[in-house]
Amino acid sequence: MNESNMFYGAHPVIFQKAEELRNKMTHSEELLWNYLNHNEWNLKFRRQHPISIYVADFYCHSLKLVIEIDGSIHALEEVKRNDIIRESNLKELGLNVLRFKNEDIINKLETVVKEINKKIKTLQNSPLGVGGKIKAFPCGTVANMVCGFDILGFALNEPCDEFEVEITDEPGVHIINNDEYNLPTDPEKNVSGAAMLALMEETPDVKGFIIRSTKIIKPGSGIGSSAASAAGVVVAANHLLHNRFTKEDLVRFAMFGEKVASGVKHADNIAPCIYGGVTLIRSIYPLDIISIEAPPLHVTVVHPQIEVRTSDARQILKQQVLLKDAIKQWGNIAGLVAGLLKSDYDLIGRSLEDVIIEPIRSILIPGFDEVKKRSKDAGALGGGISGSGPSIFMLSKDADTAKAVAKEMGDVFTKIGIDYHTHVTTINKEGVKVISE
Repeated sequence: MNESNMFYGAHPVIFQKAEELRNKMTHSEELLWNYLNHNEWNLKFRRQHPISIYVADFYCHSLKLVIEIDGSIHALEEVKRNDIIRESNLKELGLNVLRFKNEDIINKLETVVKEINKKIKTLQNSPLGVGGKIKAFPCGTVANMVCGFDILGFALNEPCDEFEVEITDEPGVHIINNDEYNLPTDPEKNVSGAAMLALMEETPDVKGFIIRSTKIIKPGSGIGSSAASAAGVVVAANHLLHNRFTKEDLVRFAMFGEKVASGVKHADNIAPCIYGGVTLIRSIYPLDIISIEAPPLHVTVVHPQIEVRTSDARQILKQQVLLKDAIKQWGNIAGLVAGLLKSDYDLIGRSLEDVIIEPIRSILIPGFDEVKKRSKDAGALGGGISGSGPSIFMLSKDADTAKAVAKEMGDVFTKIGIDYHTHVTTINKEGVKVISE
C-alpha cells in the first residue's frame, strides 16, 4: 500500500516516515505496475483502486484479487496491527489479498511474479462458489452474410437476450424461463441447457448451474436466437469460473446448443456472438475461427412475423451444386472478405451475392425480392437472408441510408399484410456483455 494513501489515522511519526519512503515506494510500484498492466494472463488490473475505506495498490476485479506493496514502515507495531485489521476486513468483502515487501519488488521481481502467477492460476481454477451470479446479454447475429453459408457471420448491437447464471449445489442444469416462449426446461432439449451440459463435462468441480432465461430475440427469427441462448450461458458460466476456458472452448460448448436447435453443429452465429465483430469459420473439425476487421457498417434488419425453422430451411437445400455456381460463390466469399479487410465498400456490395442458397430459401419469405430491390435502390450496399430467415438484413455505409432502407422494408410488408419488426443498428465488436452481481 502506498504510505501516502494509508488509512492509519494522523500519527505524526508514521506520517513523517511515509513521506520519507515515498520515492522508494513509487519505484517499486512502477516496476510491478509495468508488469501487471501488460500481463500474460490478459487480466485487467487497476492501480490505486478504492475499496470501502481503503485504497488498494493493485486490484483485479474479475479475480477479486488485491496486491499490496509494504515498505519498511510496515515493521512498526502499530502499522502491523492495522495491517491485520485491514486484511481481515478485505477478506470479509470476499477479496483475496497478496502482500509483498518493497525490497522484494525491487530485488526479486521474478520471484514475486511467480507467486502472483501461482495465485492467479489457483483462483482461475476455482469457481466463485454457490450463490455466485452473473448476468449475460448475448445479442443477435447475422449468419452466412449472403454468400458465406455456414462460414461467415457478424454480431449485432441489438436486439439482445438476458440470462442470469448461478452456481448451485443441486446437481445438473436447472432452467427457469422468464418469458412467453415456453421453451423446454429439460436441459437436453433446451439450447442453453445442452450448451451448459457440454461445459459441465469439463468442470467436475461444479455440481450444477441455475439458468434464468429472458428471451428477447424471438426463436425462429433468423437473427441467432438459439446462438444467443447457447453463447450467453457459457460466457456467463465462464466468468463464474474465472475465465478458465478460451473463446474457442466456449464456441465448442455452445455448438451443442445449435445441434439441439437445427440438428447440426454450426458456428456461424455462435462465433460472432462470443467473439464479436465479423468472424470466419475456416473449419469446424478442428475448430478454426478467424476474426475479420471490418469498416464501419450500419445494419438494417426486418423480421417479418412468420417463422422459418432452421431445420426446415436446411432440408430444402440441394445436396449438390454445379461447379460453375461453386466457382462464382467462392469468388464472392473471397471478394467479401477482401472488401471487409480493405474497407472497400464497393467490393463489399459486389460480393454480397448468393447463387446457391438464396434462390432456394427465398421462396419461404414473402416479398423477399422486392425488399432486396427497394433496399438497394435506397442506397444499401447489399444484403440478403439473415441465417435461415425469415429476417432479411442490409448493410449501409451510414445511418441515414440504413433508416431509409428500414422504411422501404416496412412498406413492402405493410403492402402484403404481414406484421414486422425492424432494427437499425451497427456491428457489435465486443460479443456477449456480462455484468457481475
